[in-house]
This record gives sequence, structure tokens and C-alpha cells, in this order.
Amino acid sequence: MEQTLCTAVFWRGGEEIDLNGRKPDAVRCLSVTGERKVDLSFLRDYPNLEELTLMEKCEGAEVLSQLKRLHTLSLWLSAPVTWDHVSLPGLRVLHLRGEKNGDITPLLSSITYLHLEEMRKTEDLAPFLTPALQLQKLYLQSLPAVRELPTLDGLPALYALKLYELHKLGDLSALSHSHLRYFAASLVADTLSAQALADAVLAIPGLEGAALRLVDRSKRRYGGIQKAFAAAGKSPLLREEISTLTTWLSL
Repeated sequence: MEQTLCTAVFWRGGEEIDLNGRKPDAVRCLSVTGERKVDLSFLRDYPNLEELTLMEKCEGAEVLSQLKRLHTLSLWLSAPVTWDHVSLPGLRVLHLRGEKNGDITPLLSSITYLHLEEMRKTEDLAPFLTPALQLQKLYLQSLPAVRELPTLDGLPALYALKLYELHKLGDLSALSHSHLRYFAASLVADTLSAQALADAVLAIPGLEGAALRLVDRSKRRYGGIQKAFAAAGKSPLLREEISTLTTWLSL
């Protein structure tokens, strides 16, 4: 059952907290936005939070260690936070947007789903993945500086990868050394031919399904991809339904 989102907005002149009639200890899903720097110590009053979104400017993140039910954390910060003293062994879902969230390494050890979005200057994704040994699903979105996929063979649990708007991506060789079963890509690898794209995906050893129809807005390469899969006797592996995020998340 989807949680009802509650909001806490802090601006320079005041604050507005909308809990939809709930008391803080009944809130499960909360979004915190701060035009001014927000001291997160107030979250002590929200012990049953399961999903938390932090945006703009925050401090005092160590209080999150007291949120024993927290399993989903979304960060889109405009000033880095120190995560060294934050322990979230129950965290399973981490969504990072932008490049000012601080060193999030301490948050990665137990997550199973990682979503990286709108990191305009980030080229190397390895620092986000190497510590995430439990990772099962990875969504890479709007990463214009990424030219190659990081090594994936050290992530034995990672079985689903979704790519969206990685236009400069040119090296997909990491796929051939992955444990992936499902792969979806939209608006990626503009310079690669249909054959090169197909070859890279077909090289996934345990591939069970791939969605590639939307690699171009015009779908210009998809005909060639279909021919390459057919020539390899792998046409049934083209499963375009998994491109839809809700379907991909349900895999």
C-alpha cells in the first residue's frame, strides 16, 4: 500500500509542516525541504519513518541512525552532509540526485536498489558501486559525462540495470562480465551502431530480457537491433515491457 507523503518545508522566514492530520509518530513517508539549513534533530519525533526525502540544505544527519524503520532515502542536497556517523543497516533503497550530497559511502553497504540521477560532471561511477555489495537493481539516469559503464562483475547480486539519457556512453564492455538478467536502455550511446549495441547486450551471459526500442527517440537503430537478435536466435529476449519503470521495479 502506497504511503501518504507528508512534507516539512523550512524557509528563511518560517516553516510549514503538513502531516495530513497525523501525529509525527504515525508518519511513514516524509519530504524535508530547506531554503535555509535545516537541523534534522526534529526527526527524533518521527521514529516510524520508512521513507525520507531530504532536499536543499540539511545538517545533523546522525539523527537518522535513530530511524530504525527507514528503508528508503532520497537525497537532493545543495550543500554536502557528513554521513560518517550515520548507521542505517535497514536501508534498502537510495536515490541520489545531483552531486552535492557528500560522501555517501557509509549508506551503501546494505542497499539493494540504487538510483543515480542528474550528476552532470560525474564520469566515474565506481565509487558509488564498489561498496554496494548487496545491490540488486541499478538505475542510471541523466548522466551526461559518463562514457563507460563501471565494472559490474564485483556485484554478484546485481540482476537488473536501467539506463536513461547517457548519450556519451560508448563502452558497454562491462555488460559481458556482469551477473545481469534484465537490461533496459533509453536514449543512450548515441555514437554506437545498432550492431554494436546489440552485440554488447547479447554478451550478457545470463540475459533473460532486454528493452532497447527507445535507445533513440526516432527508434532509428531498433530495426538493426532486432535483426541482430534474430540472427543470434535471441529475438524472444527483446521484452520491451520491462522498459516501463514500474515493470522494471517489479522484476
